Amino acid sequence: MDIREQIIQKVMESLEGRVEPETMDLVQDVLVLELNRYEVQERCTDVSVPDHSAERMLKKFLATKRIEGTAESTLNRYADENRKLIQFLAKPLYEVTAYDIRFYLSYRREKSEVKLSNRTLDGIRRCYSSFFGWLSAEGLIGRNPCAAIKQIKYRKKVKKPYSAAEMERLRRACENIRDLALLDFLYCTGCRVSEVARLNTDDIDFERMECTVLGKGNKERTVYLSEVAAMHLKDYLTSRTDTGEALFAGKGTERLGKNGIEVILKRIGGKAGVANVHPHRYRRTLATNLLDRGMNIQDVAAILGHADLKTTQVYCYISQKNVKTAYSKYAV
Repeated sequence: MDIREQIIQKVMESLEGRVEPETMDLVQDVLVLELNRYEVQERCTDVSVPDHSAERMLKKFLATKRIEGTAESTLNRYADENRKLIQFLAKPLYEVTAYDIRFYLSYRREKSEVKLSNRTLDGIRRCYSSFFGWLSAEGLIGRNPCAAIKQIKYRKKVKKPYSAAEMERLRRACENIRDLALLDFLYCTGCRVSEVARLNTDDIDFERMECTVLGKGNKERTVYLSEVAAMHLKDYLTSRTDTGEALFAGKGTERLGKNGIEVILKRIGGKAGVANVHPHRYRRTLATNLLDRGMNIQDVAAILGHADLKTTQVYCYISQKNVKTAYSKYAV
């Protein structure tokens, strides 16, 4: 059977029972007329020869991003997603089209063992966009194929901050001074969990009630301690018997790492009866509270280490109570 007839047959089988017979007849006629203009052959995927020049370009891209200070976790994501695309397409990068990328995204959605959400697919698209945007800017390819691919829309869930009652329940659920100091520190500084894990005791200036943090892109910024957070942190440091330089130490380890902090918070959340407890939610809570109390959004962005105010806006939960109050104040 001619491959064009196979295509028509598969299309008709897919439409059967979904559309009226008259519509199916019309679609079949159009397909016969249009496909008759082309010679069609099936893509061969039996043997896929990796494009080593594409692999070299990917490594150069990753090296450039590493120099720019991109987080290692982000680099790993770039490498993994773009390498999958390169191996699937098995063609030179300058030949990759927007259609190729759209087809692969559709393929990933349909063939993935675990159903991919639109949010996940858009994250994959951004990995391709960063890589091909760099290739185009460096003059290594002509037109950027990702420029024609729009953002994949997804339902944005409202991520709520902790309420005052939830924060107090979490604090009461702490079993030791380290955990209490950790929770207060996460909230008052708004630090990322990876930033907290890297901190040393000499990064804290108790006299000035502040702390120097190394954030994304190896950019330093200053965050601040509340009196209560500083008191609990001093108590914790005084209670320690080790001589390690890490600000927070684990049981049997000199430094409490990112995973360790997440495990501790999950355990505290379970004991306190608070759902969805994780370090990043403290960061969101601080940002929301600062804005609610009148702080300028540029200052909030500086504390969080955001280069783009749009990122800060995403972090902040807008209370409907505040919206109603503002409306009552300004509405005529």
